[in-house]
Amino acid sequence: MTAVSRSGAALLRTPLTAVLASAALLVAVAVPAEAASHMTKPVKQATLTIAHHTTSGTVGTALPVKTSGGSGTGVVRFHVTGTNCSIGAASGLLNATAVTSCVVTATKAATTKFLKASSAPVSFHFMAPLPVVESPSYSTPDKASLVTTSWSSTHLLGSGPVNDSTNGVNWFVGAYYSPTDQWLYAYLTPGTVVTLTWKVTGSGHQPLANTPVTLQTQFAPGANNGKGDTDATFTAPGMSNGNLSGTTDANGMVSFTFTNTNGSANGAPNGWNSKAISGALGVAPSTTVADVAAETLEAGSGYAWTRMALQIGSETFTANPASPTVIEATDLVDLIVVSNS
Repeated sequence: MTAVSRSGAALLRTPLTAVLASAALLVAVAVPAEAASHMTKPVKQATLTIAHHTTSGTVGTALPVKTSGGSGTGVVRFHVTGTNCSIGAASGLLNATAVTSCVVTATKAATTKFLKASSAPVSFHFMAPLPVVESPSYSTPDKASLVTTSWSSTHLLGSGPVNDSTNGVNWFVGAYYSPTDQWLYAYLTPGTVVTLTWKVTGSGHQPLANTPVTLQTQFAPGANNGKGDTDATFTAPGMSNGNLSGTTDANGMVSFTFTNTNGSANGAPNGWNSKAISGALGVAPSTTVADVAAETLEAGSGYAWTRMALQIGSETFTANPASPTVIEATDLVDLIVVSNS
């Protein structure tokens, strides 16, 4: 028989519970902390829910959808089902383009500690907006806005109309028109065919569909400014005394096409250029030489020009003083005739 060493004999006399405890300690020391953490399985997140103040909205107005609950730092994403429904996956802005019901769910991504979580679905209902009561006033006027975008088709010089509203409001726009009016001007050569497109909206900013309007092309001609200028004149089928009648479409849009009838025009002044950028002090960096010259040309320099305005129905768009009789705002469009660009 093999002799048992003193240490071995001591181990044999050690209680079994103490031996097991020692073994567990050895295992704990042998497994690094990092490896132990990987052995922990992800657990379920806390319940993820759709948070909302209301489940009802109107078509065309976004409803903000948020979440509450969940666990960890996983990214939340929103999902929607339903006809005519859309939602920002990250923003949670829910929209509908027609009367409908939209079902929204949310998910929160998994992390090393938590499993992916999904919310219960929530239904949102979109109703038709209430009809806007059309009641134009000085503070809530109807509006005729020039929205022509294809200036190459108008044959007007430059990339678009010059906006001189900031200057104009100080001395005539604010005194005789709605303060929301814009003062625009552009150049053309004799015989130019011009097409201008307008958008007409009501006192609640709604499109005014199937509404009669009148483009007044001789509204404020140059000859009436008392400074010796001449009229820029135009012709078109149906034009009467310089006025063109039309009707807006279902979206409140209307276009007019007319032809300049000035047989000739003064040459542009020395240094005038429709494309060259002005170096004058106090003007915006992109302002052209021609832009700077416009007000000078309209101040008795002998050039032909006219101001146009779009009247909605028979509404008042100018008066002296403007308030409170003005119930329509309209862009004022000056067209100046020059013989070269």
